[in-house]
Amino acid sequence: MKKAAQGSLLVVDDNEMNRDMLSRRLKREGYTVTIAEDGHQAMDLIKTHKFDLILLDIMMPGISGFEMLPIIRQTYSIADLPIIMATAKDQSEDIVEGLKLGANDYVTKPIDFPVLLARIQIHLQLRALAQLKDEFLRIASHDLKNPLSTILMSAHIVHDKVPPGSAMTEQFYNMLGFIVRRGEEMQRIIHDFLDFQAMEDGKVGLDMRPTSLNEIAQDVVQNNQDYAKSKEISLYAELDQSVPEVNADGARLAQVMQNMVGNAVKFSQKGSVAVVRTVMDNGSVVLEVCDSGPGLTDDDLERAFAKYARLSNKPTGGESSSGLGLAICKQMIDLHGGKIGVHNNSDRGATFWFSIPVSQS
Repeated sequence: MKKAAQGSLLVVDDNEMNRDMLSRRLKREGYTVTIAEDGHQAMDLIKTHKFDLILLDIMMPGISGFEMLPIIRQTYSIADLPIIMATAKDQSEDIVEGLKLGANDYVTKPIDFPVLLARIQIHLQLRALAQLKDEFLRIASHDLKNPLSTILMSAHIVHDKVPPGSAMTEQFYNMLGFIVRRGEEMQRIIHDFLDFQAMEDGKVGLDMRPTSLNEIAQDVVQNNQDYAKSKEISLYAELDQSVPEVNADGARLAQVMQNMVGNAVKFSQKGSVAVVRTVMDNGSVVLEVCDSGPGLTDDDLERAFAKYARLSNKPTGGESSSGLGLAICKQMIDLHGGKIGVHNNSDRGATFWFSIPVSQS
């Protein structure tokens, strides 16, 4: 069985036998491998390709590994692009020099492949952790900081204007509702981040059982009525009562529906209409969330389900977003063996949909 790709590696070595041997063995381990015969070819490849790690021979004609290291580090940090240097000399001077110039680690020739493989895996894991940290800091500094500021501001106003024992006016009651909604936004952003990382790590399982998409859709529509009314948006369901149950994880499909319905309200203008429908199509139950907003550009349609996609439309009520919601939806539906997509409507707005095949059991 062919192993899934674990990362993209660049092997730089002027010895053809070494290059070919490492390339074959690393490919068998599931890595995507690109080879370079010398430093100049390697530098050209680094400019035009994205690599997860470089295995770099130190002693090469033309431009040596020692000369390449500081050039690469002008663009990529040690965390962004790990470099393992390979040297025929097991001398501390060469090792120290390479590490000072920006190498992450080293192996000596002849290369002990199990040792090399272990070091590659370690540095790729460290790189993934660094990227995870950067993503969390970005979310904390932007997607969570903004709604938290508005929550605190509103809470201070209510605290100052509504002393204990006094009657609360409608104005301040509505302000409490605003605080709740913004808090729920922050909660969803955190859940999105944790869910996406769990799926990236293959740690999400499904509790599969006979499930009614109509029942889930009705609950999701009902749960979003207050949100829709706060923006003067009409939200209702048109459910085909003849659609059968599907074998699915109801909680995960509810999460997908919530994201789609929440987006329909989030990006629609005052006075808009959003409809949730179920229909049968070619042996699958299809759920559609149709809005009457501005629709999507061609670029939006192309990358709607990509990680951290920022589409051209902006939330009409100043809401925040993790940029992960639709990417999570796609992974959830993929786990169910279903399909997911989006298209613009013929008149106005867009329709997000997913389909789940009807169980044959």
